[in-house]
Amino acid sequence: MAFGTDVIFTLPGETRGTLAAEYVNSWVEADVPAKDTLQAMTVNAARLLGVDGERGAIKPGLAADIIAMPENPLENIQAVRKVSFVMKDGNVFKNE
Repeated sequence: MAFGTDVIFTLPGETRGTLAAEYVNSWVEADVPAKDTLQAMTVNAARLLGVDGERGAIKPGLAADIIAMPENPLENIQAVRKVSFVMKDGNVFKNE
């Protein structure tokens, strides 16, 4: 399974990322374990798109865009909706 959305609309005060994270609820309702949801959002999605040689995991040689959360998403998958910062290309972005 791979996680993805067709978020093409905007809502005031929301980003595509926050809107996409809302879809986590449907995985929770389907009783998909947090570990499987995280894999679907990362390595599985990269594999599906054919970019797993470039991204989708944190390892040497891959693009290492990451997000930080205040909680462990393996213990509470809803943590993916509470992003503290994004690191893209080595630069940290915070929504302050």
